[in-house]
Amino acid sequence: MKSLSGISVIIPTIAIKEREVLLRRAIDSIRHSSANQIQIIVVVNGGRADPEICNWLKLQPDIHYEYVATPSLPQAIFRGRELVQTPFFSFLDDDDEYLTSGTDTKFSIFSSQPDIDIVVTSGFRHIAGVDEPIMVSIEDVPSAPLSKLFDFNWLSSCNALYRSSSFPAIFFADFHAYAEWTWFAFKLALSGKQIRAVNRPTFRINDTPDSLSKSQSYYDSHMLLYRRMLNLAPPRNIVRVIKQRISADWHDQSVRSLSDGRKLNAITCHLRSLIMPGGFQYLMYTRRLFPFWRNS
Repeated sequence: MKSLSGISVIIPTIAIKEREVLLRRAIDSIRHSSANQIQIIVVVNGGRADPEICNWLKLQPDIHYEYVATPSLPQAIFRGRELVQTPFFSFLDDDDEYLTSGTDTKFSIFSSQPDIDIVVTSGFRHIAGVDEPIMVSIEDVPSAPLSKLFDFNWLSSCNALYRSSSFPAIFFADFHAYAEWTWFAFKLALSGKQIRAVNRPTFRINDTPDSLSKSQSYYDSHMLLYRRMLNLAPPRNIVRVIKQRISADWHDQSVRSLSDGRKLNAITCHLRSLIMPGGFQYLMYTRRLFPFWRNS
């Protein structure tokens, strides 16, 4: 019989019938990610859950089943962290997977370096039947976690193992919808937590058409995200990078508005993009808004 690992893995899910195969695959991958038994915490959220799936979850001896009435991924993440009673924990989306021995790979880093707060790793994105390596430069993160975050999002729902004492539940209460992990990574980097990053694949993100990261709401949430980042008073060089992102976001909104026939809004967004750092690169786009300028 497997011994307990001292690790919990939190899976937030809406547990609908269409995702049953994915959810079971995710759970099975957790079980194969360690030589020891992991405490699996499944937080079902919302009123669409399939009763048969919920009953199956309740019958699993290694699963702690929890139901949250509100259909909210961030609230499910927060509730899952509240339920953790082990020294370490991690997360996994219900459509993704841990690789075999992936949890043990992350935990072995803690064993050799007891002063660290979090371990992050590389992995794969599975698209059209092919595993594509991602986060391959993750070993550069600990030296400059804030600036590296604007090169690539080095924290995801499945690539980290957290020390429970370093990340209480309150850390996950202050979330940013549709960009949770980017926001968590930003707060983490500002807090000075000790990060250990290893370029060893431990997970597989499966590209699915109904992923929240493909929704319009996901893209629209970033302007508010950048403003929240500025409110935390990051270093000056990071402030400039964030403002450049805001400029790019205004430009993207202008392009979408023009495509939708909302020309006045497109002009307003374009002007806002121009006055931000980096906005000069969008100056030639003005010709699309004022055709007479192009012909003059």
